[in-house]
Amino acid sequence: MREADRRKIEEVAEVLMDSILAFSRRVARESAHPGGKKFNPSRFVLKKVEELGPVRMSELGRHMEISKPYMTCIVDMLIDEGLVERVYDPRDRRVVKIRITGAGRDVLREFTEAVRASIVRRLSSLSSEDVSSLLESMQDANRILSKLDATGQSNPRRP
Repeated sequence: MREADRRKIEEVAEVLMDSILAFSRRVARESAHPGGKKFNPSRFVLKKVEELGPVRMSELGRHMEISKPYMTCIVDMLIDEGLVERVYDPRDRRVVKIRITGAGRDVLREFTEAVRASIVRRLSSLSSEDVSSLLESMQDANRILSKLDATGQSNPRRP
């Protein structure tokens, strides 16, 4: 890889980390805990549990790149809230999986709507030109980043 290309890739990484992640965390924090000061990943874990279906804790942690001890803490909190439950695999009772509950689906729907509303609120202060530019840039970014998923390069820890 050429040095100039490596520098561009590092710059892209910085932009992604500094802007998109920071924006996402602010919006999520606002939506999940109005007035909250701390990012709480539990709603994102809840979304992943719904997406994956009943899932082993280790697989969930791998998908989210969260350590098993921290994932256990988050899942225990979600269980205490009644949003997920532990279920035994009918084929092997030693296997415990995590499954979203009806209450969890309701909370996730409310969270998703709150995040969307927060994003709309934040973006509504932009000019029409800025919104158009942002939309085009995000579409380009999604198109380009989807190539990483297609090649399996998006998660270097993937088995």
